[in-house]
Amino acid sequence: MYVCNCNGVTRAEVDEAITAGALAPEQVLAHHGCEPCCGQCLPEIAEGITCGGMGKARSLVAAE
Repeated sequence: MYVCNCNGVTRAEVDEAITAGALAPEQVLAHHGCEPCCGQCLPEIAEGITCGGMGKARSLVAAE
C-alpha cells in the first residue's frame, strides 16, 4: 500500500528507511530520493517512526 502517493513510497519502503535509521518523515522520503510534496503522508510516516515501523502503526487511511 502506498503511504506517499506523490512520490509512490510504499509501507515496505517506509519500514526499510526506518530500519536504515531514518528518524523523521523527511529522512524517510530522502532515503528513497524523494522529498515532501503535498505533506499529507508526513503524519502517517511520523507515526510509523514512533511505533518502530508501519506494521505497528495504525493506518490513517479510511479504507484500504
